[in-house]
Amino acid sequence: MTAASDLTGVILAGGESRRMGTDKAFFEVDGVPMITRVVETLRQTCLEVVVVAKAACAYSGLGARVVIDAEPFQAPLVGVCSGLRAVLTPWAFVAACDLPYLAPEAVRLLARLARGHDAAVPLVGGLWHPLHAIYSAGSVSALEAQLAQGTRRMVSALEALRVRPVGEEELARADPSLRTLCNVNTPRAGQRQGRADSPWK
Repeated sequence: MTAASDLTGVILAGGESRRMGTDKAFFEVDGVPMITRVVETLRQTCLEVVVVAKAACAYSGLGARVVIDAEPFQAPLVGVCSGLRAVLTPWAFVAACDLPYLAPEAVRLLARLARGHDAAVPLVGGLWHPLHAIYSAGSVSALEAQLAQGTRRMVSALEALRVRPVGEEELARADPSLRTLCNVNTPRAGQRQGRADSPWK
């Protein structure tokens, strides 16, 4: 399937990676840096890929446009706003850099379900996944207003948007294993996730 002409992939890579102990974007799962996996998946589904980072040099070899985070280390919400301000399409898929099993069909599903809303966000097991979600570019104004009011948590900021929740059964149509939502924040988690059924083996 071709990439959507109205969708940009936005990858957040501006965090401190405290639990990982090193830049988690380049932590390898099955021999492939996690951010490389995310970039390649979003290239299949999006017109362009943008990386939001605290410095451009480390990410220049990924073949993606790099945007400097307005306030690195502050909060994911700041990075989301920086990314949405940079996109040239009506929609963006926002992903954390530590999603090594991001599924292209999950991106496409969320993009379809977002129509008529400001965002489409997985809600699985009672938990929101705002860094594996579709946002309209226009939603940045409402999110920045939340920042101005002191909000830092993405889940809290979602209350300002018309969100299409995407439950487990719906998401499983695109990825029955739901591994698309699995993030890797520690080296041990990376070892646990690297299994023989990985498509990157």
